[in-house]
Amino acid sequence: MRRYSWRSMTWLMLIVLAAGGCSDVHPTSEEAGGVKTYDRAKLPKTTQELPPLDQGRIEIPTPKDWQWRSQEKGILARFHLKGRSGIPQIIIKLDTEFSPEIQDVTADNVAAYAESVQAQLDQQGTNYLESAKPLLLGKNGWARYVTAGKLPGKQTATIERQILKTTRGGRTYTVDLQVPIKELTKYRDSAYAIAAGMVFLSGEAASDGGKAPETKANEPPTDDAK
Repeated sequence: MRRYSWRSMTWLMLIVLAAGGCSDVHPTSEEAGGVKTYDRAKLPKTTQELPPLDQGRIEIPTPKDWQWRSQEKGILARFHLKGRSGIPQIIIKLDTEFSPEIQDVTADNVAAYAESVQAQLDQQGTNYLESAKPLLLGKNGWARYVTAGKLPGKQTATIERQILKTTRGGRTYTVDLQVPIKELTKYRDSAYAIAAGMVFLSGEAASDGGKAPETKANEPPTDDAK
């Protein structure tokens, strides 16, 4: 029988511990009926700095250590880390190209909704790193998938995009987290916190397709952005 010295055993234990520490098991999630759920209280804190957007249909919170930077045509909100610009960033907007059969995503139908999102990805020939899976973030149901992306002027993929998609009142919203490659888990919970804290209101009938007016950087949206 081969004998191991105490030094060999010590190194073996360190290797085992290090391997265990690399696990991607998320500490704030649990499975409920096959759907991964996240307790909002265990996600990063958020503040409510923006007025209701999309004609008063939705409230979008700002996650801890992030700040609202600008509001552009076709985008409801864009967030960057405090004191920084560019990547990583989180963009919230309407998806006017997705035509879901499910008009209101709930805990009961989020699994079927994720399947419909995946079916569209396959139909469009989308290359994805992670397929669409159902999530419950707080009380809000979302489909989550991950794709590679390119920054302007780049020929190859330089970022990873985590897309959270939901439909409420027949309107589809996306929370698009864009990060450098291999840094997704570092910022994932901030996007989850936004999605978990979003409040969906009835709002007024939109006449502009939900596009928010252009606003100067760091200038909070006016009531016209509702």
